[in-house]
Amino acid sequence: MAQYEASASASSTSSAARAPRLKANVLGLAALTTIGAVMMAPALGLYGNWGPMASIVGLPTPLVFLAALAVSIPTAVSYALVNREMPSAGSAFTWVGKTLSRPVAIGVGLVMAAYYTVAVILQPALFGLFFNDLLNIFGVHGTGLGTWTIGVAIVTLIVLYLTYTGIELSTKSALIMMTVEMLVVVALTITIVISKAVNGGLTLAPFDPGKIQGGGSAFWAAMILGILAYTGYDVISTVGEEAKAPRRLLPKATLFACVGVGIFWAINSWAFSIAEPVSKVQSLIASGVTPATPIAGQFWGWGRIFVDLTAMTAATAVYIATVVGASRALYAQGRSGTMPSWLGRLNKKSQVPWNAMHIVYVVTLVGLFFVNLWLRNANSTFVWWAGSVVFFALITYIFVNLSNFLYFWRFAKNKFNWFLNGVVPAVGIGLDGYLIYKSFFNSLWGAGFDMGRSIIYFGLAVVALSAAWAYYARRRAEGEAYEAAIVHESPV
Repeated sequence: MAQYEASASASSTSSAARAPRLKANVLGLAALTTIGAVMMAPALGLYGNWGPMASIVGLPTPLVFLAALAVSIPTAVSYALVNREMPSAGSAFTWVGKTLSRPVAIGVGLVMAAYYTVAVILQPALFGLFFNDLLNIFGVHGTGLGTWTIGVAIVTLIVLYLTYTGIELSTKSALIMMTVEMLVVVALTITIVISKAVNGGLTLAPFDPGKIQGGGSAFWAAMILGILAYTGYDVISTVGEEAKAPRRLLPKATLFACVGVGIFWAINSWAFSIAEPVSKVQSLIASGVTPATPIAGQFWGWGRIFVDLTAMTAATAVYIATVVGASRALYAQGRSGTMPSWLGRLNKKSQVPWNAMHIVYVVTLVGLFFVNLWLRNANSTFVWWAGSVVFFALITYIFVNLSNFLYFWRFAKNKFNWFLNGVVPAVGIGLDGYLIYKSFFNSLWGAGFDMGRSIIYFGLAVVALSAAWAYYARRRAEGEAYEAAIVHESPV
């Protein structure tokens, strides 16, 4: 085993040294924070999560977002601390390889790649749904899978151009789109607050824990939605090699994205919560309608079109960010030799991993096609893939927290802090593990096969295949090390 680890480590170091590098020193603090914030999708996080939260707990949705922020911070801190010491496009894959072992890193790297790739699949699916809503506003009838597919094709062509051109254009485009969507949400919030202040109804009741409907059990059920909203800030770790002063800026960007978007959600969810009676929100949710558009219609009339438009730009921006994250995760593993080496090649002109991006786009479109063919419903397709994201994300988060402890305990003991490198990752691991149990093996298991157990089976299958590939890679490396030793000791 020791011989294998040494040989594998040497081989990895040699491969990494020879491999082309991503374009360095191009992303500042604003760009890095943007990538993480875009992945969290400030507007979509509100449009998609606030309504279901309100239907469960009533008015206090800001408390759910704030509590979910508190739960997310331990893992965000672990990302920030380890990023500072080991900035790498491989993110969790690289860190686990350093702190645990190469075989475990291979398995975790594949799960992380699955996490980011499934996150990519969600974005064109969501864009297509809001594209249909937009057509309905303009009086186009008969929207369905056909028009949804057109929306998927439109956004994919846009993102193909932006991501293949280079990382700078990708982040600038994402920043513009995120800024527009946040301005629309803030404008709607200001309109609601002014209207309530003038006509009555302005209240801080959404921040009162005593207003929670259903007590603690309802609040925790809503917390699952809150945690789902926060997955994504970690994509910052995959662009560490392209950052300016990564050891200084990556930790700041990670925490700025996580905390900043969380506060944005808390403030704006307060306005949404006082906009409509809880009973109406619950009725809209039960009928399958996202409450954000009717709320905008109440205060803006035809201006509700901006909700659909910003949802579409938000989905486009997140599409960009997720492609960046997924392709870098695959690139790092191809560069290290744990996956096919052609994944570790860069386009000479744009210096971005085109081959890895090819795979991401193919998996995205094939995944959308087959699940849609099976479920025959665009909404169900989105929900199915959304259910897979949290599983892969939480597994990745557990190993990042573990890397925080192990790195500082084993390799930087002079920097080890009992709270930041001991208590924080322990809390993060405990919370992430409980959420895996609560979200999957509790809630989804009883939700039937199509929209419940099939998601669990898919997640477990990916984990099993990742473990099998890690085992195969280990045995192959052991064989190569043995053959190299025989050649070295040969009298020839």
